Amino acid sequence: MPPKKVQLSSRERVLFARLIQEYENRKYKPALKTADAILSKAPEHGETLAIKGLVLFTLQQREEGLRLAKLGVRHELTSFICWHALGIVYRMDRNYEESLKCYAQALRIEGGNLNLVRESGFMQLQLRNYAPLIDARLVILRTQPHLRTNWVALAIAHDLADNKAQAVRVLAAYEDLSRDIPKHNYEFNEVVLYHASLLEQMVEADQVLQLLEEQKGRIVDVPAAEQLKARALQMTGRKQEAVDAWRQMLERNPDNKQYIASYLELVAETEDARLDKLLELQGSFPKSAAMRRMALHMAQGDTFAEQARDYLERALVKNVPSLFSDIKSLYQQPGKQAVIEDLVEAFRLRWDPHQAEAANEPPSSYLFAMYYLAHHYSYTGRPGLALTYVDSILKHTPTMPELHMTRARVLKRAGAYRAAAEAMQEARHLDGQDRYLNTKAAKYLLRVNDVEEASRVLKLFTRPDVPDPVTDLVEMQAIGFLVEAAEAHERRGDYALALKRFHQVNKTVQDIYDDQLDFHSYCLRKMTLRAYVRTIRFEDHVFATRDYVRAAKGAVALYVKLHDDPHREKSVPTKVDVPSELDENTPPPDLDPKGEALLATDTPLDVAHHFLRKLQLYAPQDIQTWLCTLEVAIRQNKWLLALRALSLANRLDATHPELHVLLIRFRQAVEAAGSLPEVAAKALASLQGDMPALVAPVAALQTEYLQRHGDASAAHVLGAARGLYAAHGTTHAQEAAELVFSLLKRDGVPLRVLEQAHLFVQQLAERVPLPPAVSPAAFVQSAHTLWEHAEAFLPSSAAV
Repeated sequence: MPPKKVQLSSRERVLFARLIQEYENRKYKPALKTADAILSKAPEHGETLAIKGLVLFTLQQREEGLRLAKLGVRHELTSFICWHALGIVYRMDRNYEESLKCYAQALRIEGGNLNLVRESGFMQLQLRNYAPLIDARLVILRTQPHLRTNWVALAIAHDLADNKAQAVRVLAAYEDLSRDIPKHNYEFNEVVLYHASLLEQMVEADQVLQLLEEQKGRIVDVPAAEQLKARALQMTGRKQEAVDAWRQMLERNPDNKQYIASYLELVAETEDARLDKLLELQGSFPKSAAMRRMALHMAQGDTFAEQARDYLERALVKNVPSLFSDIKSLYQQPGKQAVIEDLVEAFRLRWDPHQAEAANEPPSSYLFAMYYLAHHYSYTGRPGLALTYVDSILKHTPTMPELHMTRARVLKRAGAYRAAAEAMQEARHLDGQDRYLNTKAAKYLLRVNDVEEASRVLKLFTRPDVPDPVTDLVEMQAIGFLVEAAEAHERRGDYALALKRFHQVNKTVQDIYDDQLDFHSYCLRKMTLRAYVRTIRFEDHVFATRDYVRAAKGAVALYVKLHDDPHREKSVPTKVDVPSELDENTPPPDLDPKGEALLATDTPLDVAHHFLRKLQLYAPQDIQTWLCTLEVAIRQNKWLLALRALSLANRLDATHPELHVLLIRFRQAVEAAGSLPEVAAKALASLQGDMPALVAPVAALQTEYLQRHGDASAAHVLGAARGLYAAHGTTHAQEAAELVFSLLKRDGVPLRVLEQAHLFVQQLAERVPLPPAVSPAAFVQSAHTLWEHAEAFLPSSAAV
């Protein structure tokens, strides 16, 4: 039986109304006094308890606030105010599922409360529950059809639910009702263009043209409307009109590559014909750099050489530092790399100050040709030649920061990481106010594990009132720094701080995802519809970004390492003093600033699943997601999860070297377990057709992989060696080492693969004595001849 509802006296009812008003006006300290005054007379009044809990939670007293909000609900189960307050507390705590349950319960009691319906809709959108979101938007629209935001909110809900036809019908109905909208109204312009973009996605080109023509006088964003019109004309086959439309846009902006590509697609059918038309366009728009650059991509043979000569010479004479970054994508096309090299070398020789014909050329042209070639030779795997060029320039111009930065990049690619960090520091000192140079210097310092010096460098650009620059960098959401710092701490053996940084990356990305909650109402009020929908689509993939995947993979690997070392020494977390009073703008204190509590976990693999779930949900197309999942699942004997990870990884890349090693380890784990549970055995049987390797003997599995992929890439050879050791252990250690040594006889083996191979040979040597011919010292000696600058292959690195 629910507790009896406490009735307030007339005086306390007045105080309660004031309490609600004080909370809504953000007068939290007076609100607490008012709540205490009510509770002194009615200590079990649930609604007052709930509101007081909400106020305390807002003031960062989270545990007490949540406790009181729950207590308020317990005392008054039939009060929508209590459920609403608890829902807001859960929303502020980012527990959207529980928040939605509270809103649902409040709506059962007070179904006509539009604020509740609206806020529950925001929760549904945050959780991407589109069907209930549409229902909520319909309720609001039927109650308040005179508000334009309710119409577009319903249309957006249908769009996000991939029901574009219904979204178009809603927008069309709204436009029919909006007869008195003045011309050049930006908000209505957004509605029209959003409507047109939906029709375009539905491939309703005729309707796009009709809508744009009908609303022509009300459109403010003319360039966006013209693009929509040009694409619609193209889709309907009205070729000449589409050509004219794209040409008109080129007149306005001849450097827009989308305009150029769309125009060329219409006026020519073959690549050669498009190149001819592009060269004609260059005559009409001689100042268009985009056209000159696109010609390089399309041209071949002698035409390419002619276009490249003009493009490169113009940029080198103008001393464009970013020329190599602009050009290097052409290196992927056959033959173009050699042509570019020959051209720039010819310019270098022609502009050499010692040549008589260079008298009329500015000296800077010669220096920038050398500067380009330093980048070129470093990128193409000739670091010695690159260093020769950049050192030669530095003798002439030692005060140019870009040259020192280039030298640092050359040394980094050559494996000389400490020398690269020193060179980047020299670049930084030449222009101490350049934030980019300081940031690059800090990154290079982190790569050599000098976390303290990197923090000192970054402190130049953090708030002076913050003693620890890392705190400010976390607030600025500097994800790149956090990932690099985490990996540096792990290499130094400081696992606690490494875990702390990995978790800070996770929190930062989660904050970015949660921040969209503020835009659900704001963007509808401002009617920035197209940008809002793009933001929602972006947020759907925010956990699939490169830095997050890298951080999540690093965190999982570290937790696996902790699991494999159960006897590690665990430190006692340092106790942090929490201030007795905090305001709403003060973030809650970090109770584990050094990550000691994270390191002290007794269930590291369970914590790893927190990262794995994000990867599985948001980055399922990244094979690293399933390789990391497999590492954890094998150790926990979670056979169904392991089979799912194997199946999905196999679909993405059946020949991946890491997948081969993990497949062997999975087979060994299954054999060690004796038998699988019935459900897992059935799943294994169902996958045998697509993956026969799941039931093949381990020895046969390794032999087949070596035969099929032993002559593939260097990474596959190293994977075969690791698989050989995983399959047979120390009995085949020498054979595995010999396979690794075969890499030294191949051409073009990446430095990173050789570094990993060196570590593998060292691991073998720690477990079993190896003959001198395949020892770590022999590997270092041979690898040093290939990569003479690499720190990993200096004589001091040959420890056995």
